[in-house]
Amino acid sequence: MEHHITHGDNPTKDLRAGLHSTVDKVADNISSLGDTVGAKGDQLGAAYKRLAETSRNYVRQSPGKSLLVALAAGYAVSKLLGSRKH
Repeated sequence: MEHHITHGDNPTKDLRAGLHSTVDKVADNISSLGDTVGAKGDQLGAAYKRLAETSRNYVRQSPGKSLLVALAAGYAVSKLLGSRKH
């Protein structure tokens, strides 16, 4: 003898309630993910600001070296991009 477990007299209503519950769970997870991404974005922004300030200080202290490094980097990038042409 089979036993059917029913949550109520209206299966459509039960299905809707289940779907609403699932949608609510997904929305909560997305909200939590958004908070995490927002926090990581803030951390990345702060790290970028520190790097930019450190770079500015280095350029102020060693303008000659900074210019040579920039020229070498530009040359390397141009060679990398130039070698891809067929």
